[in-house]
Amino acid sequence: MTYFGAMLKEWSCSAKCMRDRLLPTLVCLIMLTSLAPTASAMGPADSSIWGLSYDWAHFEGDVQNMTGVDTNAANEDLEEAAEYAGFTLETDQVLSGSSHFYVESWDESDIVEIQDIHGVTHQVSKRVTELTIRHGLLADAGFTMAWNDDSESIDVWYSASQEIVLVVDATYTEYVDSDMMVYGADLEMTGEVSDSADLSMNLQIIAAGEVEAPEIDLGYSLSMEIPSLVSQWRVDEPMDYLYDLIEPAGSDDGEDEGDDGECYLVPKDYIAPEDGWFYGSSGEEYWVEGGEDMFPEDGTFCPDGDGRDASGIIEGTYSTLTGYSLSVGMNGLPAEEFGINLDVFNVQLSDSVPGQGTFSDDFEMGSGAIWDWECPPIGGTESLTIDNVTTEVQCGLAPPISPGMAFMMGYSMIPAFDNGVSELSSVMQQQVESWIGEISGEEEGGVFVCDSGEEIPADWENDGEVDCSDGSDESDSSDTFTCDNGEVIPADWENDGEEDCSDGSDENEGPSEDVFEKYINMFEALNNSNLPKTMEAFGEKLGELVEDNVPSEPVMDLEDSCAILFWNTDESRVVGMAILNDGDGDDSSEVLLGPSIFGVREHNVDLNLEYHDGDDARDVKAGILGLTELREIAPESKHDVEELYNILGPEFLPDLDQTDTDQDGILDFFDEDDDGDGLFDWQDDDPLTPFRSPGDEEEDSVPGPGALAIVSILGAAAILIPRRDE
Repeated sequence: MTYFGAMLKEWSCSAKCMRDRLLPTLVCLIMLTSLAPTASAMGPADSSIWGLSYDWAHFEGDVQNMTGVDTNAANEDLEEAAEYAGFTLETDQVLSGSSHFYVESWDESDIVEIQDIHGVTHQVSKRVTELTIRHGLLADAGFTMAWNDDSESIDVWYSASQEIVLVVDATYTEYVDSDMMVYGADLEMTGEVSDSADLSMNLQIIAAGEVEAPEIDLGYSLSMEIPSLVSQWRVDEPMDYLYDLIEPAGSDDGEDEGDDGECYLVPKDYIAPEDGWFYGSSGEEYWVEGGEDMFPEDGTFCPDGDGRDASGIIEGTYSTLTGYSLSVGMNGLPAEEFGINLDVFNVQLSDSVPGQGTFSDDFEMGSGAIWDWECPPIGGTESLTIDNVTTEVQCGLAPPISPGMAFMMGYSMIPAFDNGVSELSSVMQQQVESWIGEISGEEEGGVFVCDSGEEIPADWENDGEVDCSDGSDESDSSDTFTCDNGEVIPADWENDGEEDCSDGSDENEGPSEDVFEKYINMFEALNNSNLPKTMEAFGEKLGELVEDNVPSEPVMDLEDSCAILFWNTDESRVVGMAILNDGDGDDSSEVLLGPSIFGVREHNVDLNLEYHDGDDARDVKAGILGLTELREIAPESKHDVEELYNILGPEFLPDLDQTDTDQDGILDFFDEDDDGDGLFDWQDDDPLTPFRSPGDEEEDSVPGPGALAIVSILGAAAILIPRRDE
């Protein structure tokens, strides 16, 4: 018998029975854990979760559904008007990506202890809120134009692209007692935001026997990452803002009574629109945070000073990484004719600056909710159906997340952004100023060497003051000319029509009259061609076509839209939202976006902006948590630029991979199903390998076990071997 068997045999029967059940269970759990993919934590199954998702590939269709304007028809109008006027124009634009906004919250029953800023200990429980934001956008646009009239012609090639990404993961833990009084909170957050764009234009003009073909390339990027942000807020005294979603303000004892003992019924017209001040019945001034926006109709205002409560102290730490890039490329411009060195305009600047810091500040916050806000037929209390369970909720306007979370995120991100932006701005300023100095010929940092060997700043030479002890800096001799590269030539050789300096800097009078005459002749040749008549005909025809394609009235009047939020008064928690619109003009709105509301119809306009709650929202959140890169949030395989490529040609994608995996005649770059297995590339874990069902003869594609699973299997073998012997 093995060593394991000998040891186990000495156990009592009860221990053996326990072992028989416990050890195999643990082994199975370990094996399952090792085989499961790593993912960010999700809330419990009974959490409250809701959110929005949007696929930007549907943007043009949604614009048409809402306004009746077909952007593809607009492109066709441009091309048709150009053809009518006698020139060629082809254009297209592509937009893709996705946006997700999800809020999940739950209560934890465990009792913990925390201290307020006075060191007093309080027993509290946790209310946890997770905010998950993913936004990735790819945009491309381009056009080509060709016009000619005998010996004059204009050709234009234009391409522009932009990429935007926003990633936010924030976990907010709020500490409350059994009476829903708040004693502080903790915030953990990571995030990234970036924006980059590129523009290229090639222009060729032939006129009056002259050819000009300038090429311009511009690009920029700005980014900021917050790899870590942790902050802690502790109160001066307990806060009661959670009661904003439990009962209306001033409802205690049937009287409207605020922190100062008096509340006011505030008609909208009583609030000064320019500053938001409200004047009480005794002449006192109160600042109404949000002004008229807070009271679109009459409302109740319980003043508490300036609308914010002194709420304790917030402290935290952060790390940042900010970066930028700027590129300018110009070729083919007639710079030399105007005495300009074009090379100094071709530049690439970039840098990234890491940062970290701490912060501590007095924490002030405000809160509130509008209970009597309505979007007919929705108002008061309504019944929502979430996961086939009907829940009664209160309707109105309130922050979608806890006010404490909103203010903590604001207080915490401001110092992080200030640090990152200020550090990057300083670096950018130095680099840009150096570049501008090079362009203007006033580059800083030059040195003038006196005849005595002393060194002084270059711009002190010939400034009217003697700075060298031997006076050699104020030579200003009229007998010689110093070239930009340091060469010295006779002064009368400057601007004599011949380049004597090897860098040509002695001929600096600017363009000659012949140069101006050249461009005047080109302009006159174009003006005397049919170009003016062509552009006039193009504009008139385009106006006619656009008028035919734009409806006299929009399909949906956005001014008739109304937004409303829903909250659970027992839990003091927002559980959803809705946007309504009166689509049929009967003064009763339909749900354009939102949950299933008992007795309320859905709108007849179908948008691709999706609302999810309950288990559906959990599935979406689980799917996006691991997406942190732009190409994951906005897959390139869903960004169909084939039409743009057909218009702009190889210059649009000069390094295009010519691979065609499934040999269907469509390059993988344009093919939505590279391997031809019937799965879109963005849904396919291995888009270059065809999917095989378990019955296929070839080797099954089930992934092999990880290292932890192998250890688990060996452990299982060690346990089961003695049982076989017994």
